[in-house]
Amino acid sequence: MQIRDFKLFDRWGGLVFERQRFDPTAKNLGWDGTFGGKPMPIGVYAYFVEIEFGDGEVVLYEGGVQLVR
Repeated sequence: MQIRDFKLFDRWGGLVFERQRFDPTAKNLGWDGTFGGKPMPIGVYAYFVEIEFGDGEVVLYEGGVQLVR
């Protein structure tokens, strides 16, 4: 299984984080709550993630994640 595409957006639709083609178990490859080296405000961020499973099936998941500090 691998993450083909992962995008995270702020409440205004601005792209905050993006990464392609990575192992979901790899450490330090996800979003760390920052943008441009500065902490993002607490709130809900929308995500879209495209996952490719071992059998070649690709599924798109979308939802929201709450950033807390």
